[in-house]
Amino acid sequence: MESGMKRKWSNLDDEDEDEPTLGKQVLPVANLPLDFSGEPLDGLQYLFTVRRDARTLPHVTRAPNPYEVKEVPRAEDPSLAASAIRHSGLPSEEWKKLFLQRFRNFRKNSVQSTIHVSQPQGLPSQRNIPDKKERDAWWAFLSGRPDNEWNPPKRMKVPKALKQKSQTRGMRAFPVESPGSESDLVQTYRLNEEDEVELATTLDPGDFLPTPSSTPAPEAPELGTSTSSIGNLAVPQFSDNDSVDCPREPTPSLLKSIDHRYALHLIMYFSYWINLNLEQPQQQNSFINECHAKWIFVLLSRVDEFVSAEEMSQLRSLARACMGLLKQTLTHSNKTSVRNVYSDSEVIDEVQMGASSWWIIITAVVGIWGQHDLWSDAENVLRELDQ
Repeated sequence: MESGMKRKWSNLDDEDEDEPTLGKQVLPVANLPLDFSGEPLDGLQYLFTVRRDARTLPHVTRAPNPYEVKEVPRAEDPSLAASAIRHSGLPSEEWKKLFLQRFRNFRKNSVQSTIHVSQPQGLPSQRNIPDKKERDAWWAFLSGRPDNEWNPPKRMKVPKALKQKSQTRGMRAFPVESPGSESDLVQTYRLNEEDEVELATTLDPGDFLPTPSSTPAPEAPELGTSTSSIGNLAVPQFSDNDSVDCPREPTPSLLKSIDHRYALHLIMYFSYWINLNLEQPQQQNSFINECHAKWIFVLLSRVDEFVSAEEMSQLRSLARACMGLLKQTLTHSNKTSVRNVYSDSEVIDEVQMGASSWWIIITAVVGIWGQHDLWSDAENVLRELDQ
């Protein structure tokens, strides 16, 4: 019986949710113009003025706050007004937009495989770049030093049979090699008839063979090089005076061996070298040239667009180091070469990195990885130069 007394949900009256309305017009209202300003003569005109004034009233009102304090307008800070003006030394917005568009296209093209172009391939065991943990070797590699400086030959291992034979020898009352003997002669080993390792004679068998008159004699090694025999193989050794004047340029074959993590590791090296140049500008081993700018540019193209916080810190360190060297570069009115910077007698034709190279690197870090706050730091550097 109680169930019959219950009402359905659809039959409930939602009177609380209904919006209030003026209701239907029951009493007659005078038809007067809206600008009527006279005294109402009857009830019809009075209702017209009431409805007209009700439309002009606000729907929500509040009581005045007795503790309200009027806000006094502050005077504008002249330093803030000056900072709002963009410095003329910064790159223009049109240039930054065009550069970032082309740099993104370069990043895509560098990742894709080259079509109809044969890349030089070295031997499987041949290293074309130093290891990423060898910072000094990388500096020698970028400076164009010979291969034996950044990739020294490995020492030849002594045969295991020779080690065992030397350990089984008894003690002797005299040294194996006397101080006056020719200890510089190369010792070679061979297998005898019983398959045992024995010391071969150090004499050259060619000395006992008849040499025809038409056979030229072996040429003496040139000055500045020496030969060291490893077994029967002669390896040339370069002297300290030999050097390659031309720095190594980044090529597609070299970049093929560099990935995201490798590139960030080398970027960390460049940040260290730039800071070292700021601390010791007269040191030749920390001089940053245009070839280094090319390497930094291509290394940034190998870094992924999404990086971790630690990797972002490395990119920001590179940008701040470039700002420091940019300030040092702009301090000098004219671009000087290394010959004018250093007072040593060695002639070097490398040119120091210009301001345009630094702006390219800074714009790439700011635009690709969204570090727009670095523009304020760069602008502060330019304002310090104006003072």
